Parts: sequence; C-alpha cells; structure tokens
Amino acid sequence: MFKKAGFFLSVGVVGFVVDAATFFCSTVWLQVDFVPARVFASLLAATVTWQLNRTLAFRSGKLANVTVEYLRYLAASSIGALANLAVAYPISRFDAVWYHLPAYVAGAASGLVVNFLLYDNLVFSGARSTGKK
Repeated sequence: MFKKAGFFLSVGVVGFVVDAATFFCSTVWLQVDFVPARVFASLLAATVTWQLNRTLAFRSGKLANVTVEYLRYLAASSIGALANLAVAYPISRFDAVWYHLPAYVAGAASGLVVNFLLYDNLVFSGARSTGKK
C-alpha cells in the first residue's frame, strides 16, 4: 500500500504541475473565469495522470478493457474534481488578490484523498475482481 501511495503521489506531482500550469495560465494570462479554468485544467491533468497511474501506481489492477478503465478513471476524477471545486470555490471568492492560490491548494488536497480512494477501489480493481495479484 505504501509503495502504491508513493507512486500515486509522484504521479500526483506531475498532475499537479499540469493542472497548476493550465489553471494559472488560463486565469492569469488568458483571463478565463475560475470555474471553466478549473474544469479544463482538471480534465487535462486527469488524462495525463490516468496513463501514468495505470503504468506505475495501479499496474496490478489494470483492467483488460482500456476504454472502460479510462471512462471509470474520468468518472472517478470528476468526483474528485467536484470535491476539489466544493472546497476551492467558496475560498476563491475571497482570495483573488493571491491569484486563488489558497483556494487551489485546499481544493487539490481534498481531491487528492477522494481520487486515491476511488482509483484504488473502483477504477484499478482488475486483479482483485478476478482474484489475481
């Protein structure tokens, strides 16, 4: 479990960089509103991290059907993104002077926990559901 969590956190760093770069470029340079910027950044980061997570953190639980796995991953990531947004959005109404950094960090932390639990138990459950290890 610790090895899996370590890989997950490493992949999360990559996802965080993709997400943060996309979000801050969108809001600061392109003047995109908070919610659309979060949705786009989350979708891009989810796609990048799906490939990395299935290769590194959850490789023993990969599903045979890659399309089903990807759709499950996006669904789980959407739930994580909603948790992120539920925490971040209220904070974002008061932190524009800091470029929404407090909202971003608080939302990312909540999404991290939700995503790990969903990925481990619902998305990458292939080996467990077939009895393989």
